[in-house]
Amino acid sequence: FHFVGEGTDCPSSHFRNMRLVFNLAFCGSVAGNRFWLDCKNESKKFKTCNDWIKSNPKELEEAYWKVRGVYVYEREWEKAWL
Repeated sequence: FHFVGEGTDCPSSHFRNMRLVFNLAFCGSVAGNRFWLDCKNESKKFKTCNDWIKSNPKELEEAYWKVRGVYVYEREWEKAWL
C-alpha cells in the first residue's frame, strides 16, 4: 500500500518529530477478555477487570514492563532525505 508521499493527499513531511506511545490498556479488548484467566485471585473478588482497577488505583501507581524490541522501518529512497 502507498498511503504516504508523492501522489497522495498525505505527504511524508507530515510524519516528522513524532512520539512513540505505548498503550497501557490494562482492561482493553485483549487484556479485559483474559482477566479471569490471568488474574485468578482478583477475578474471584471483582466481576470485571475495570472493577478491579477502580477498586485500588494505588496498586498500579508503579508498573513496569519488559519491552523485547521496538522496530522502526524506513524506505530506502527516504534515507537520502534525512
